[in-house]
Amino acid sequence: MEKYYTIGDVAARTGISAHTLRYYDKEGLLSFVKRSESGTRLFTKEDFEPLYTITVLKKSGMPIKKIREFMTLYLQGNKTIHDRYVMFNEQRQSLLEQIAELEDMLKIVDYKCWYFQEAEKRGDINYYKKLPEQEVDQRIIEFNKIVDDFREGVAKED
Repeated sequence: MEKYYTIGDVAARTGISAHTLRYYDKEGLLSFVKRSESGTRLFTKEDFEPLYTITVLKKSGMPIKKIREFMTLYLQGNKTIHDRYVMFNEQRQSLLEQIAELEDMLKIVDYKCWYFQEAEKRGDINYYKKLPEQEVDQRIIEFNKIVDDFREGVAKED
């Protein structure tokens, strides 16, 4: 006999709230989940994989509409393998772009952490303006160039 899990069981095991699971169902993402005669959702062990995939896609920033498209393809089986590959590859590219943006932001945050440490040591936020030009740290010069470009509306070239 197959073991079934209620929405409460799934919520407790996965950390996905029952509310979110109901929302996913309402949005057509859980059409693979069986229902009892009374309408209770009955998850099986096999349902955890597509549910996990939905969770990953959602966390990766894929809109619900696109996830619904993916799940429609998923339910069609082998004939949609290529289409699902294409969707995941597009999402992969999107994530790589987000990672690159985050890395750029992290560089600026790291710079600012270093800069504020230096300013704190010296007791002056504008300490570098009092230094001879040749003593100004290259990081400050590079950051100020970025800000100047931003001020002038110069788009960063990829």
